Amino acid sequence: MTAAEPASAPDAAAYAGAVDHYTSPDRRDWVKRVWEEPELVRQLDAAVRATGATGPTTTLDVLDIGCGTGVALDLLRHTPTIAGEHGPSVRYLGVDLDQDLLAVARERFGDARTSFTRADVRDTLPEVPHDLYLSTGVPYSHLTREELAEVVAGMLAAARRHPRPTVLVLDVLGRYSLEWTSRWGATRWDYRMSFFVTDQELTATPMTTYGGDELAAVVRTAADRVGCQLDRIDLADRSIVVGRHTGTGEYTPGLRPYRQLLNDLADVDIEVELDQLRLGDLDLTGGPTEVGAFFAGFSDRWDATVDRARAAAAGRPPGEVAGVLQPRLAEELRRLEISAQAGLGVAHSLTATVVTRPGG
Repeated sequence: MTAAEPASAPDAAAYAGAVDHYTSPDRRDWVKRVWEEPELVRQLDAAVRATGATGPTTTLDVLDIGCGTGVALDLLRHTPTIAGEHGPSVRYLGVDLDQDLLAVARERFGDARTSFTRADVRDTLPEVPHDLYLSTGVPYSHLTREELAEVVAGMLAAARRHPRPTVLVLDVLGRYSLEWTSRWGATRWDYRMSFFVTDQELTATPMTTYGGDELAAVVRTAADRVGCQLDRIDLADRSIVVGRHTGTGEYTPGLRPYRQLLNDLADVDIEVELDQLRLGDLDLTGGPTEVGAFFAGFSDRWDATVDRARAAAAGRPPGEVAGVLQPRLAEELRRLEISAQAGLGVAHSLTATVVTRPGG
């Protein structure tokens, strides 16, 4: 692989504060630790098991696209299949364009079976097939749809030479997130990581968003092009209500800071105005019919859960509300969101777990 950067490569200034953010303890708020990371670990564990590389004498070959500081590797090592007594060993290669992020990753994880390199998968992919092509943190949204199709085709072409199933974890921005209702009509637009925990000034960079059918269509077209047989494509939405841009409000005017409200809800020392958690007054009707139907049903269930908690809190001492009822509500809302994995692109992130047949 080479380090040449196509015209659509992300503007370096867009990631000016990335090292600050990914090394800050404030990044891992309650939502990150208790809500998002366990769900990512569950998804990654399912991906590992789907490769068939699960025995103690087996090596799991992993290529991590847009690895950054190695967040995905850390999560991967915490999956039950790998962390267990009889898990496979991992041979890992992480690639990214940002040298500063890679330097942090090397310092955290460097060992004989773990390596990081500066490279762009739009140039070329390693010819040796990998068991797991991993991504987290929506790196593929930096690509145009045409570029993503080329990259996926390259992975699936390699999968045809692999005796075991190959698994691709493709993480992108969901098109129909409540964080950017003003952008639902567009598929590629200027996006700013304004949620970064940093004092550095950040610029915008073009990013591509996807509905579930749109992402699956890219994968199927690429598979047909290279003659790769797919076993299945599993789609999942992540961070429907708690995406980072609920805190910035940058793309949906008047959006309440749901992520911060949920963090506060879990804090026994903070009393939250519970009606601020309701979703029913949001206009979530500008997408396809199935997206509108999803949000209508989901909002009803979410608001009913909040309203029950409000009724239970009436007349209770503030300390009991903040210390007992609110953490219970935070957990109920977490379970509700995690169970709503429609894979429609209705959250901050949309993940496709693509499993090929052995030998593609």
